[in-house]
Amino acid sequence: MLIIRQEQLNVLSVYMRNQFTQRMIKHLRTKFPDRTKDLPDERIYVVVQNSIKKAESYGIEYEDDIRCFIEYLVIYGVRLDTREETQWIGNILRRDDLSGAAKINLIDSRELQVLRGQTWAD
Repeated sequence: MLIIRQEQLNVLSVYMRNQFTQRMIKHLRTKFPDRTKDLPDERIYVVVQNSIKKAESYGIEYEDDIRCFIEYLVIYGVRLDTREETQWIGNILRRDDLSGAAKINLIDSRELQVLRGQTWAD
């Protein structure tokens, strides 16, 4: 029987988080070239690591959901959960009755409504 010790799981977790962070750096450079062009990878690494912790504090656990959360942080700023202009995001993130995935889905739906509203207004 194979036995995996907690220390081994911890090492694997750190490795997986680092791999995700490296993928996010590349993703952010591709998706947001104007916002990342003057930032060294080390700075983006720190931002991504802090953003992962922030996402987890709101119950956001899955990589795709964390990626979306980080994208919203890039778009709206790191205080997106407390700024008046993005109060609606903070209200969703603080809800205890929703899973992390449901929170991201709700934010995505609201964002889509805003984009459609802007398109119709043009």
